[in-house]
Formats: sequence, C-alpha cells, structure tokens
Amino acid sequence: MTLSIDPKEFAKLTLLANPSTSESAEDKAKDSLELYLSAYKLAEKYERFSNSAQETSEAFKHIRDIDLNL
Repeated sequence: MTLSIDPKEFAKLTLLANPSTSESAEDKAKDSLELYLSAYKLAEKYERFSNSAQETSEAFKHIRDIDLNL
C-alpha cells in the first residue's frame, strides 16, 4: 500500500512550515515561490512513482535522488 500525497496541499504545508527569513518583501516572495514550486514538483514525482510502486518505501527510494530541474 502506498501513501497518496496531494501536491498542492503538500506544497502549501511545506511553505507554512518553512517561512522565509529574508529581509525584503521581494526576497521573501522569491524564496516562498521557489520553495512552493520545489515541494509541488517533488510531490508530483512521488505520486508518479508511488502509482507504479508496490510499497511507499520503494517510492521513497526512487525520489531520493530526483533532480527537480527548476
């Protein structure tokens, strides 16, 4: 059995759990956008692997070394 991760919800929670420490509003927005997109893409890739994997642990092994190509 594999876990299902909603990429949108995962990215939102990742962003809330890791607020930017930058000084300017523009830098905070850039940091936040980069983190959101990275989390979203990683969750999407996990979903693709987990759909073909038998176990969640197997899917995690596949996504450990993923290059997000942002």
